[in-house]
Amino acid sequence: MLALWAGTSAAGPWRAYAAASTGFVLDHTSGVRALGGAVQVYVGAETPFGLSLGVVGEGAETWGATIQGQQLQLDYQSLGLELRLRFLRDGGVNPWVGLRVAQSRSTPLTLDDLGSPRRMLHAGLSTAVRLGLDTWLGEHLGISASTAWQWCDVRVDSTASPTLDACAKPLHSILLGPTLRF
Repeated sequence: MLALWAGTSAAGPWRAYAAASTGFVLDHTSGVRALGGAVQVYVGAETPFGLSLGVVGEGAETWGATIQGQQLQLDYQSLGLELRLRFLRDGGVNPWVGLRVAQSRSTPLTLDDLGSPRRMLHAGLSTAVRLGLDTWLGEHLGISASTAWQWCDVRVDSTASPTLDACAKPLHSILLGPTLRF
């Protein structure tokens, strides 16, 4: 027990993080080419080895191509867990990688089988791979920049099944905002 305590204290302190970021979402991979704004909130606890687990909430509103006089739209909200691994924790800049799993709710304006735009409601499980960089302005205040590729935030048809083909193409988000650590 003493060896475990000594090992964790040598690695660094336990920390807590809180971050609020804003930015934009890009759709590089589908024909819709959606673009819009996003907000994200993260609260988590970090072990002495740089591995953290937190709660993350995100929302986005994007617009894409205009078809039949209506602009296609995607809006979604997600709430879930994110696992992060931080590197270079004692320096002024901390890169990190993360994996998010969340329950998401989306209401896209898409085309039905007849080609007419219509609003749909979908809820599902989403995942994201994230890369980030925290730059510290002091002991507790910093700026966090992150990017993510997320899958399955949106189902693309009304007969969505739990297959990968039923999911939208990956969405790319870029976020920037203040972060606190304690």
